[in-house]
Amino acid sequence: MDDDITSRALAAYISVWNERDQQARRAILADVLTPDVVYVDPNTTAEGRTAIDAYIEGWQKQSPGMVFSFGEVRSHHDLAHFRWGFGRSTGSPPVARGWDTVVLANGRISRVYGFFD
Repeated sequence: MDDDITSRALAAYISVWNERDQQARRAILADVLTPDVVYVDPNTTAEGRTAIDAYIEGWQKQSPGMVFSFGEVRSHHDLAHFRWGFGRSTGSPPVARGWDTVVLANGRISRVYGFFD
């Protein structure tokens, strides 16, 4: 997989977690995730874009003002593993961190496996 495609997909994916406008968030989800996408982290399993959108919206309501950022990315073939954090603003120290591993299909994310530090 092309590193530029992977970087664009990951940047769009992280932007979804920061997008508070539901219509805009759903448009990004439709662009960056496959229809049959599965998201798994220690707290939940969400299947499909609608379920993932609902999970993100719930997180946003529980964490007002918090924003996600991502850092180190490692990728090969159709896999990417990246560091993320969230905090009060993009430049501030994160209050929580983790790693996600994603599987890409034709430049779109088909699986997300989240791990919390």
